[in-house]
Amino acid sequence: MTTFEHAMIGINGAMAAGLQRRHGWKIVALAGVAAISPDWDGLTILAGMSTFNHAHRVWGHNFLVTVLLSACCAALDYRFDLTTRATRFALRVIKPAQPLPTLRTAPERQFNGWLLWPIVGVLAALSHLPADLVYSGGYGLPDWELKLLWPFSNQGFVYPMIPWGDPGVTLIFVAGMFAVVRWPQRIQGLAGISLALMIAYVVIRGTTR
Repeated sequence: MTTFEHAMIGINGAMAAGLQRRHGWKIVALAGVAAISPDWDGLTILAGMSTFNHAHRVWGHNFLVTVLLSACCAALDYRFDLTTRATRFALRVIKPAQPLPTLRTAPERQFNGWLLWPIVGVLAALSHLPADLVYSGGYGLPDWELKLLWPFSNQGFVYPMIPWGDPGVTLIFVAGMFAVVRWPQRIQGLAGISLALMIAYVVIRGTTR
């Protein structure tokens, strides 16, 4: 599954839960970033293909590291409002033609946020693992197992249902984005529909593969 699709699972999950109405869009952004976080082990390609082949879908794609990393990052985001700071930096680099409203960091932090942010981060990050379990192989490529129990076990897991490069889920999420722009008052329902269509597509595509 691509980075875009992983991020959209996290984003749509947060919107389907209505979190943006109660806690703003920063928590939706957190869910999107957390949903792609297990792919940090893909950066090991910078150390060479040998390291990449050994580490990718191992060091980041396991329950232990996924939970710990996403919980820590979510707590840091809540404490220091990293989403706002990153957006400010991006805007300084991009320099949009039209001036945008000033982005201010959150002045106060409430106790329930210290629980909610890590929970959302962990759930969004964990969505990455089953997605990669079912997206594997195809078009002459081998299946790539996940070491979900690493470092306690090197047992590999994979359940290939969708071949790499299949555009179906991408098109579903793109259509969902256009629908949200067209009917912004129905965001929660539209996000839920996008997720339901994604699951249905994976099941149907997987049974016909």
